[in-house]
Amino acid sequence: MGKGSRNRQTTMSEQVNASRYTAPKKSVGKTIRNVLIGLLVAAFVGVGIFGLLSTTGVLMDKLTAFEIGDQKISALDYKIYYKTAEINLINQYGSTLQTYYGVDLTKPLETQAYGDGTWGDYLHSSTKSKLTETYTLYLEALANGYELAGDEDPIYQGKMAEYRATAALYNMDLDKYINAVYGSAADLSDLQRIAKIEATADKYYNDYTESLKISDTDIQNYYSANKLTFDKADYRSFDFPYETVKYTAPAEGKTVEEGKPKSEEEATTMTQANIAAAQAKADEFLSKITDEASFSSLAKEYANANDADKYADDSATLTTNADLSSTNSKVVTWCADDSRNAGDKGTVDSGSSITVVYFINRYLPEVSTATTRHILIKATAASENATAEEKAKAETALTDAKAKIEEINKEWESGEKTEDRFAQLAMKYSDDAGSVQKGGLYKDFSEGSMVAEFNDWVFDSSRKSGDTGIVKTTYGYHLIYFVGNGDYAWKVSARTSLINSAYSEYYKGISTKYATADHNYAQSLAY
Repeated sequence: MGKGSRNRQTTMSEQVNASRYTAPKKSVGKTIRNVLIGLLVAAFVGVGIFGLLSTTGVLMDKLTAFEIGDQKISALDYKIYYKTAEINLINQYGSTLQTYYGVDLTKPLETQAYGDGTWGDYLHSSTKSKLTETYTLYLEALANGYELAGDEDPIYQGKMAEYRATAALYNMDLDKYINAVYGSAADLSDLQRIAKIEATADKYYNDYTESLKISDTDIQNYYSANKLTFDKADYRSFDFPYETVKYTAPAEGKTVEEGKPKSEEEATTMTQANIAAAQAKADEFLSKITDEASFSSLAKEYANANDADKYADDSATLTTNADLSSTNSKVVTWCADDSRNAGDKGTVDSGSSITVVYFINRYLPEVSTATTRHILIKATAASENATAEEKAKAETALTDAKAKIEEINKEWESGEKTEDRFAQLAMKYSDDAGSVQKGGLYKDFSEGSMVAEFNDWVFDSSRKSGDTGIVKTTYGYHLIYFVGNGDYAWKVSARTSLINSAYSEYYKGISTKYATADHNYAQSLAY
């Protein structure tokens, strides 16, 4: 995390959407294991005696890789942070890395280009930012009388539960996972030590942000200053396309084809004529609009033969819930004008067509939010193309997952039914690495942002605080604890932005107290 990025990470971990429940594909998990094994092997080949001693831990905890204030971060701790960043990157964005960045997950990221450097450079930057912010907050906590988190600290327990859940993604126990990811130099005590420092930093951060008093007036003022971020609009539109004519110089000895422009100037003239013709049709359409219903009727009248079926449906011209902060749509920019009123109509040159627009309304959506905790036991159905053996195996996994969630539910029912106790059960049992650290907490998420079955259970109109239930989704079986309803989503977003802004300013001030220093050789042992 960079300066002020802790707020963004917290926001991401607390805001839930359907994709949050998407576990890494099995192929990605296997690839990660292969990459890690390859990296471990590489660490022992061709590095010499000093490198071998360093990699195996004889010197890893003696060498300093990074300094902040009076704290010296060992090569071993630096590697743990680095590898955690690498695992998180691949777990969360593996498909994106492959599809959009051309990353080969069977090869070390350090060898693959990213921007002006490599993915290794990116991970080193992320690692140092994370260390800087964590230790800045940790040192501030100590300076303000905080003690190092203990074994019973709930934040610490959550962090260890996250390690366990991540290991389970790859069908490993925690000890095996530590060896595979962090190397033979690391053991459970190293993760525990780091987790206690991070828990202390998190506790200080949480106490600071909770001390901020964000009033309803503050939220309303923030909305007023950022209306385009929150407001939505509904409108109808119909396009009259035009062709932008391009001039292409003929090959030597050839002449320009009949009907094609003979120069850039002629191409521009032809384009302008096309625009004028489209504008004339759009103006004619515009002049006949009397209300919203007439717009739909005119669309059917002006649609060409190929689009007749499309515009037979009145919804073909309708756009709802348009994001007014979008800057790449001239139609949206027209709708976002503060002077715009219901029933306004006009034409916009969208760059490839003249668009007739009818403005319906602009509004601030009042989307409900809720807070829950949950325990997930992962199991997924086999694909349609799966073999009989794979289908049988998947069915067994689903049966086992159902039995396990029912067993957990019995344990829950047999004791005190408090939110804190449910959180402890979530940290003990849940397979959801995205929420296990916070005791299965998903805070203030919007209606419609969850997978359907989960969403429907949570936002049932009869739901009340303290309700629990077992819900099956495409990702397995969930035991859900309903904490309660929250503010409208826009208020949650505004409050979060105000807290983030305040924290960023606060962090900017305290970060100047603690100088940092790099030790490149020790950092290179993270590979």
